[in-house]
Amino acid sequence: MKRSCLILVLCFAFTQLWECRTLAAEPDTQANIRELKLRDWQPQPMLVSKKTQLERPKYAAIDVHNHLGGGKQTLTPDCVAGYLEEMNAAGVRTVVNLDGGWGERLKETVAALDEAHPGRFLTFALVDFAGIDVDDWSEREAKRLEESFAAGAKGLKFHKSLGLTVRYRDGRLMKVDDPKLAPIWRVCANHRKPVMIHVADPAAFFTPLDTKNERWHELNEHPNWLFFGEQFPQRQEILAQLERVVAANPDTTFIGAHCGNNAEDLQEVARWLDAYPNFYVDIDARISELGRQPYTARKFLIKYQDRVMFGTDTTPRRNAFRIYYRFLETDDEYFDCSESHHLQGFWMIYGVHLPDEVLEKIYYKNAERVLFAPAEAPAATKTSLKEVAPKPPTLRVPRVDDFKVSGDGSNAAWGKAEWTPLHRRPAASDLLAYDAKFKMLSSKTGVYVLFSGSDARLTATMKADFLDLWNEDVYEFFFWTDERLPIYFEYEISPLGYELPIIIPNVDGKFLGWRPWHYEGDRKIQKATAIVGGEKESGAKATGWTAEIFVPYSLLVPLGNVPPKSGTRWRANFYRVDYDESRDTAWDWARVGPSFHEYQKFGTLVFE
Repeated sequence: MKRSCLILVLCFAFTQLWECRTLAAEPDTQANIRELKLRDWQPQPMLVSKKTQLERPKYAAIDVHNHLGGGKQTLTPDCVAGYLEEMNAAGVRTVVNLDGGWGERLKETVAALDEAHPGRFLTFALVDFAGIDVDDWSEREAKRLEESFAAGAKGLKFHKSLGLTVRYRDGRLMKVDDPKLAPIWRVCANHRKPVMIHVADPAAFFTPLDTKNERWHELNEHPNWLFFGEQFPQRQEILAQLERVVAANPDTTFIGAHCGNNAEDLQEVARWLDAYPNFYVDIDARISELGRQPYTARKFLIKYQDRVMFGTDTTPRRNAFRIYYRFLETDDEYFDCSESHHLQGFWMIYGVHLPDEVLEKIYYKNAERVLFAPAEAPAATKTSLKEVAPKPPTLRVPRVDDFKVSGDGSNAAWGKAEWTPLHRRPAASDLLAYDAKFKMLSSKTGVYVLFSGSDARLTATMKADFLDLWNEDVYEFFFWTDERLPIYFEYEISPLGYELPIIIPNVDGKFLGWRPWHYEGDRKIQKATAIVGGEKESGAKATGWTAEIFVPYSLLVPLGNVPPKSGTRWRANFYRVDYDESRDTAWDWARVGPSFHEYQKFGTLVFE
């Protein structure tokens, strides 16, 4: 009996000892959770809510704020193909690349994106802040920007470094409203190119990294994003500098990146939009801010529906795009938007379910109006036409042997073609009574066009190729070589012989702007002009002028249906614009409406 009791006591003691050892080996969960580090906290919402999956936007989108890199080494064909795959999957029509830079890098970027894939990419230029202490820095960068626009840049981008980190040699910050930047704003205004400008950063980035900072997660991971301290300016001062720039340059269009650089204070952004008609905003990388104030954001987006643009600031990725669609189009509640850019703050967001007419403007219409404004037709082409448009004409194009253009149409080959008149637009009595006409020929290597028209004075001050020639005296022709493709070629030539060869993407009647069509070698256009009754100089008196152009098929091959065979049909139109007597008069061959770009109304060329 005693022995049995001893065994029971020992067994009980062993059991108690084992339980104590087991408890000691396991962590005290309750105690440890109270010591949870903030960076490890990843709460899982218990809320049961609707989840709407949108594969594509209601309207094909233009992403006005993206960073794809620059230069041919970065933008390889495979890289660009990857971007296009994501864009196509997500229903994104066009992406604006803000990484163009300047010089050779810009040219390589435009070639790899804009020219290789017309209508799908638009590249913005940058300025070079190196050497800002030098007296001629402003002149140097203004000239460089002119060259960037001529090379195909569709706008200018400023990073937040302006006003925050760019300094003179003596340590002074270059402010956003520094007088040295005035020539830059003027160049953009003159070329009607928008300025995408990012200044400052989220408000929390300018406050201490302490227990009250609502963006602790980001700033803890990226301490270089914190701009709090004596070495940095106050955020409000940087925003005030930007406001002074916008106010002082009413002819320059500014796009305030990241919802006007102040998504936390929509009341202030609204004040700017009310005060400055030249100011627009995009929503890139700020739906985290807009989506946590859905009532205010919805009212703001509806009220300023003509001034807000779609943007992501995220390298093309279908799932990132789709988070934006969910925010804009649905009334989903309390969902994670980190995949749209990255984790921003501790909160979830709500959809703002915008009306269709607002979505259409934000997704693409506002961007079209701002980004493609420089490519709009001259004022004369916007005049309302009273007469009913006749049936589009047809012209047979004779075939000849190749010859060298002289500018005056003196080669005997032109005898095979009859003059075809251009008609004034519209037939009003106060328009200039000049005549205008053209001829066209083809050969085994290309097509020839000859223009002739009477005149009294040459309005032609532009002295470089790839400028906005339509704002002065000009002859133009448009070739839409393949009706299966929404792309056509436009060529303009001034009395002084300067040219603008461009390619136009025009999808479903939506004019998507233009891209300079550079060439070299056997793709080079031959052209010459001749002045009748005067000298070939700006402002000279004259009785008329002619232009002769040869366009090789090797330049037009990417447009399809080139080279033409006997019986091949191209759609085309021919125009003239003249600016004598302080008014502009325009002529066309196939009567189009308010815009020269109504390509469905073009006439037809039939090749012999």
